[in-house]
Amino acid sequence: MTRQGAQLAFLSILLFLCILKLVAAGVPLNRYETLLKQQSAPVDEELGLYDDSDKVVKLTVANFNETVLEQNRSTLVEFYNTYCGHCRRFAPIYKQVAEQLHAWRDVVIVSAIDCAAEENNGVCRAYEVMGYPTLRYMGPGYQPSAMQYGLKLETQKPDEIRSLLAGMVAAENQTANNTHWPNFVPVSESESTATALFEGLNSQREYVALIHEPENSTLGAETALFLLQWPAVQVRRFGDAAVAAKFKLDTSQKQQLALVDRQGNVKVLTPSTQSSEAYARAIEDALRALSFTPRPEQQQAQSPPSPNGGSQHEELNAIISEVHRNKHLIYQADLEQAIRTILHNEVAKVNVISGERLLALQRFLTVLQRYNPLGQAGRQLVGKLRDYVAQFNQQLTGKEFEQELRRLESKLGHIYSSTHYVGCTGSSPHFRGFSCSLWTLFHFMSVQAAGNEQSQDPLEVLQAMHGYIKNFFGCTDCSEHFQAMATRRKIWNVATKDEAVLWLWSAHNEVNQRLAGDDTEDPQFPKVQFPSASSCAKCRQAPASALKENLEINWNKEAVLSFLKNIHNPQFVSRFGVQREELLHETLDKMRQKRQISNVFSDMDMRMGMFLYAFCIVMMVLAFKLFAFKGGYRKKPYGHDLLGKV
Repeated sequence: MTRQGAQLAFLSILLFLCILKLVAAGVPLNRYETLLKQQSAPVDEELGLYDDSDKVVKLTVANFNETVLEQNRSTLVEFYNTYCGHCRRFAPIYKQVAEQLHAWRDVVIVSAIDCAAEENNGVCRAYEVMGYPTLRYMGPGYQPSAMQYGLKLETQKPDEIRSLLAGMVAAENQTANNTHWPNFVPVSESESTATALFEGLNSQREYVALIHEPENSTLGAETALFLLQWPAVQVRRFGDAAVAAKFKLDTSQKQQLALVDRQGNVKVLTPSTQSSEAYARAIEDALRALSFTPRPEQQQAQSPPSPNGGSQHEELNAIISEVHRNKHLIYQADLEQAIRTILHNEVAKVNVISGERLLALQRFLTVLQRYNPLGQAGRQLVGKLRDYVAQFNQQLTGKEFEQELRRLESKLGHIYSSTHYVGCTGSSPHFRGFSCSLWTLFHFMSVQAAGNEQSQDPLEVLQAMHGYIKNFFGCTDCSEHFQAMATRRKIWNVATKDEAVLWLWSAHNEVNQRLAGDDTEDPQFPKVQFPSASSCAKCRQAPASALKENLEINWNKEAVLSFLKNIHNPQFVSRFGVQREELLHETLDKMRQKRQISNVFSDMDMRMGMFLYAFCIVMMVLAFKLFAFKGGYRKKPYGHDLLGKV
């Protein structure tokens, strides 16, 4: 190799090293990439407000028919939604009802099905559940039919539930197929002897309890149901004064309860209060004094503890710590969970989508398509789904929507990069979740709309949100509150896209204030007025010490708007907890790398990069001078050289 060739090779290697160094300076450090990869994925949240420790029978699509249909006993079913705030507040009451009525289980069971679980869509859709929670009574031998989906209980008060349920069970007059079913037929004057009372009863029945039941009362029916586990007694009710006289009862003196044995002996009992539970306790105490006992309860098998329970708890704590450290981050996982729940659960479980509801769905999908945070496959899915729904002018069924959704997903492949909440995760599965992610999604879309010239309609996102919440949102109580707030806050008077961003922010703060301290509030994520003084000092025009966390805060709305646009910027959406990052849009990935570079680069990195850049320029100039100016020189050939070559 000539001297000049060796110099050229050396300079080429040097230039390559310079370029390599510059390229390396443009990617995150290995330690940062490793840290991201080591972060734990979010835990799987178990849907459902009831567990094995409760007396509520948990229903799913797998056991609904075999538990409810064509049974020789009745069923009280609660259709609920896990993320519905009203359902969460009602859950402790329903657990109390189930615990209290556990003694009735041979004749009527207390059960519940979670309509927030995607697997239960078909059941909730078939029973046309329009609001949550919904209580339905389904009697023995029940079979659903058109417009007949059980008797609805229009109350959520325990005493009223018990009374209505007892009245419905008593009205069945069912005795043939269930040996435990009480005889709810009132005692007539013709039965006013011990012989008549015990006629047809098996030998275990040593006593008949006679209860005076006033008109429009279920006192006797409830007491009979509370004593189902006591085979020694048969409870009968009466309202006729002549029957009371036959058994030496004076109902005017509150002598309304008596035990009659087979020999006709009458023992008057005095309950502590005029309630079915007190009546049942009085009879039980009398039977125990006579050495009678109830039937032993059969123990039901408990679900085995999860083998990954400890690790899941650790992962949950890791996520909560991450969210507390980064209070203003918007997480990709939450945006995706909101979209997935809306499409797979909320819309799909509606039986018939027509009229205003169909228009609301078309508007929502149009806005979602325009400001879609999903990856390429997710954007194709929403676009094709929008085109599918747009072709319907009259009506579309939830089942048809669900079938098309599943067809598109099978064709397009994986859609969602995450299956769990991150920023909207709660300290328990019953907190936050979908309602939190729904707010996040609409805030995100309102900010994207404010910076997008594709549509000039300032109401596009607010109108889509209002239509969705009114027609599809599973929390009935929340929907009604939102619609009333929208009217009061004059949502349709919003004139600009920036005003739409601020309207949604202000409305969200009003909801936070209303629910602060509520049973549905997560103690680890208290509902405060956002942003806090520590988050955005410029957002409040008065010192934090002089303000209370309420809607009277003197906000600097220009600063608030800037803050909201900053945290909802797509380039700042966090990928923490994402399990399939390759599904996300490529441009978002490049934005993430830019954020990582800004975090990793130090001043020393920048100075070294500038030095290397200048050094490479100098070396390129020297190489040019060395070879370019000498390139025109040619050694003159001599004659002997030519002769030698010849």
